[in-house]
Amino acid sequence: MNEEIKKINELLDNMKSDRYPLGDYSYIGKRGVRRLDGYEKASGRAVYTIDMKLHGMLYAKFLTSPYAHARIQSMDTSRAEAYPGVRAVLRYDDPEMPETANLGGHVPNELTVLSDKAYFQGEEVGAVVAADTEDIADEALKLIEVEWEERPFVLDVEEARKEDAPPAQPEAFPEGNYINEGFLDLEELGDVTKGFDEADRIIEFRAERILTTWMGPERPCGVFNWNGEYPEVWLKQQHPQVGKRAVASWYGGVPMNRIQLHCPYQGASFGGWSHCAWNMGPYYCAGILSKRTGKPVKWIFSRREDFYGGEMDEGVYFIKVGAKNDGTITAVEGKAQLANQWFPVFGAFHHLTENTCIPNIHGKLEVMQVNKGPNVPTRCEQNANCMTLTLIFERVAEALGMDPLEVALKNDGAEGHDMVWLNERKAEMGFPVRDSLRECIEKGKAAVDWDRNWHPPGTKRLENGRMHGLAFTWTHEWEDSAGTGEIAIRIERQDGTASILAMRCDIGVNAETAYCQIAADELGMKVEDVYYRPQIDPGFFTMTPDSSTNMSVNGFAVRNAARILRRQILEVATKPLGQSSRGSFPPAFPGMKPEDLDIKDSVIFVKKDPSVRKTIAQLVMPMGYEGPLAWTSEMGKGADRSNFSEPLFAYGYQVQHGAYASKRLRLCRQAHFMEVEVDTDTGEVEVTRVVNVNDVGKVISWEGCEGQQYGGTYMAVGRGRSEEVIHDEATGVMLNGNLLDYKIATFEDIGSVDTHLVETGMGYGPYGIVGIAEDIATVVPALISPAVHNAIGKWVESYPITPARVLETLGKA
Repeated sequence: MNEEIKKINELLDNMKSDRYPLGDYSYIGKRGVRRLDGYEKASGRAVYTIDMKLHGMLYAKFLTSPYAHARIQSMDTSRAEAYPGVRAVLRYDDPEMPETANLGGHVPNELTVLSDKAYFQGEEVGAVVAADTEDIADEALKLIEVEWEERPFVLDVEEARKEDAPPAQPEAFPEGNYINEGFLDLEELGDVTKGFDEADRIIEFRAERILTTWMGPERPCGVFNWNGEYPEVWLKQQHPQVGKRAVASWYGGVPMNRIQLHCPYQGASFGGWSHCAWNMGPYYCAGILSKRTGKPVKWIFSRREDFYGGEMDEGVYFIKVGAKNDGTITAVEGKAQLANQWFPVFGAFHHLTENTCIPNIHGKLEVMQVNKGPNVPTRCEQNANCMTLTLIFERVAEALGMDPLEVALKNDGAEGHDMVWLNERKAEMGFPVRDSLRECIEKGKAAVDWDRNWHPPGTKRLENGRMHGLAFTWTHEWEDSAGTGEIAIRIERQDGTASILAMRCDIGVNAETAYCQIAADELGMKVEDVYYRPQIDPGFFTMTPDSSTNMSVNGFAVRNAARILRRQILEVATKPLGQSSRGSFPPAFPGMKPEDLDIKDSVIFVKKDPSVRKTIAQLVMPMGYEGPLAWTSEMGKGADRSNFSEPLFAYGYQVQHGAYASKRLRLCRQAHFMEVEVDTDTGEVEVTRVVNVNDVGKVISWEGCEGQQYGGTYMAVGRGRSEEVIHDEATGVMLNGNLLDYKIATFEDIGSVDTHLVETGMGYGPYGIVGIAEDIATVVPALISPAVHNAIGKWVESYPITPARVLETLGKA
């Protein structure tokens, strides 16, 4: 066992290749493993937070601001309090309200629980009503009389940058709207002046990204109930351990071991609301209302409130690129002015240093506050970085008349170094030395028939009269965040099945099944004998769904637990059973040592003679009537006491510092191809085909990876082609906060999606894996602009690429 622990400890905070993978796999990388959540979700029986109904439950709804920037001067809630069916009204000036509380959904944030100030139209402020039904609560909110102090507002990021712009959040940022100067705002490498002097061509351009949002099928909601003195909470949250931590700090302090937590299925959750600073605010209010009424309280947002904030790439980009005639990029200088980033630490030009050999880079991120909701990681925080890389490489290829694939391969590398240098680093870290980008490009190139279909911009008109376009982009594959995870596994008595124990948020990516695949292979069990239901709180918490980090962290944790548990099983199988002060029974495998045995298909056997075998169920024995350990069948053989086996349980964990902080080299790549047809009379863009190629290092679940590619592609096409949050410039009011006017992509919006996976083994996770979850939805949105450019020969500079913007670019608006 000590040797196993030593190997596990070597890979904590791993910075090299996995030195202890399995020799062969029965379930890891196997297609057709049945999804644990498949039946519930496909049958419609899955229970989500919004489905929760408890006896006597009340519904809590919030007052929202009609103005983009305002303060409550006075408020009369008497008519709402008297409305039939209303059970309580909680006000911002209630004496039980603390000055601040820990409300952060991601990191701790001390904020006002229910503010009297609104910084964007639709923000929850002032009051919350608890009533017998949602409709009653909505009607009561209309009866609240508010005297508002309207304040000046600013919506545009470039206007907000001006010195005379009205402050968007004067209480939090009294110095002005530019909030991150000197704080992780620069990406610098080499000497850009020297790099531009060496260039044969200088390309300069501007691009713009209009706000997109994260809303999903299940609106933000939650349930709070008091069981006497102790809270029971149902979370719609990606970070259940964060929710528990927050609740423990409220109401004078609640011991963690007295909080009963549930995390039901999540109806689409990919960052967004879970990352907001006020994410736990509604729970705090629901807790007070539940205590006062003696009833469980469900808080719930309307569909309009689901448009609470947006993605982190909203704003304008100014870029200058120098390149030689052979496609070598010598320098990049850029500035991104982006809006309302709650975490202004991810930059906008990082991917250029992380996975290119461009020697001279100067990129600056300027974050401005405007009077819209917070912009937080939504599917990923890397959207701005992916957008700049895509546009830079496509602009260089177009300016030089080169094949974009050649430009990408010529500039692949890391931290300004070429592939020769990067390959040396791969070998030093124990990785296979493979050219991930080239392998991805070759797969995608064949799938899209690049050599036949790619052409110079604006030169291919189809028989249907539309212009044909084809484009490509790439970047590294990532699992960026620091992360930790803890997972336990126990062998059940009676049948010897294995239960994985750890709470996590199930957001639908098939991670739970994948963890069972790892546990089954590592334990030597049938995959159907391993089960994981993450909605309950057993005291262990996995790494949360963030930054594509889950499998890289939790994969190690479940593997570590399984390897320890497997050793336990073999040790128990070779030592006396039923040991007590009164004696013992013979071992299951007399005369054997743990190393003499193996486990396969949930059967323990002697390596030299596999006919000598026992199932794990036979080892753990049936439960008896004298408690779970008592097995009474020995009594019929003259024994005066029970035989039993000791409990089989093990836990594992992983601590991963993450690529953000440790600057681990990114070795795996991804490549994406998009084919479009553009109607130059209407401006309509039809996406006819998307090809995804991702090097995930090692596939654990094919269905999980391909599901991310399919789902990410639709999300990406929506973001790139049609999604935009529109505000009225005169009033600051959002005009399309609904699913009719905010145009997400549907199955009708893409002709076909072709998915491919590469396995180079060059990831830092177990078995050489790297993440995939956020990649496609983050990388592909920017690709639609180069595809349309290849079709019409002109650049549409503002996303999304709507028909109106295409016609404007063509001079037909």
